[in-house]
Amino acid sequence: MHRFLLLLLSYLLLGFGSLQAAPVAASIAGERGLAFRLSLDGQPVSRGARPQVYLDQLRLGYHWADFFIPAGRGRGYNYRTQIFLPDGFETNFVLVARPGFPPALRTVSTVPLAPPVVSYPTPGHPAPGYPAYPSPGYPAYPAYQTPVYQLAPAEVDNLLQAIQRRPFDDARMAIMRDALRDSFIESEDARRLIKSLSFDENRIETAKFLYSRVADRHNFYQVYDALVFASSIREVQEYVQSVR
Repeated sequence: MHRFLLLLLSYLLLGFGSLQAAPVAASIAGERGLAFRLSLDGQPVSRGARPQVYLDQLRLGYHWADFFIPAGRGRGYNYRTQIFLPDGFETNFVLVARPGFPPALRTVSTVPLAPPVVSYPTPGHPAPGYPAYPSPGYPAYPAYQTPVYQLAPAEVDNLLQAIQRRPFDDARMAIMRDALRDSFIESEDARRLIKSLSFDENRIETAKFLYSRVADRHNFYQVYDALVFASSIREVQEYVQSVR
């Protein structure tokens, strides 16, 4: 009986530790738009070949990453490597496959991950896009949701067309926020979306919003090309530094 209780206690402690563990995430991008299929620890994680994969809710430590790089006409190359994912960090990788050289996976950056912060508007200080709280018939401000799906290039094109059909920035930003509530995009696509806005102050606000929804954050510098003024770039850079 005593041994059973000790075993039960150890399982409870193990379960509690897993609940308290810091998040672990990774992003893998193909160099120059290189498309690939990925399996992690023997489990497929990408639907078809794509140039970018974002992974979250991962187990810390070592993982086996198996890549298939299409080469046309049904052919391709297999590449296997082991990656290490530290506790509480997002690790960004780039997959390199150049003619005459074997494929290689390189670590680009390791960024600390902070747990989502749930915030609600207070009287006199409404959240962006929401009226002063409380407001009759208006729902409570929603908690931040971690994006779980990356938009394909065709989906980004459709979103951009829908945005460009609206004449004013407010409507364009509303569509953008709704479409990207639970989705990731690439930095280049974020730049295109931001550039569709007319006023730099709206571009700044949107750049800050999109930072948490960019899968390849090591390429976020591409977004700055959509900002008109140097002061606008500095403001977004300061924001990025503050949330890292």
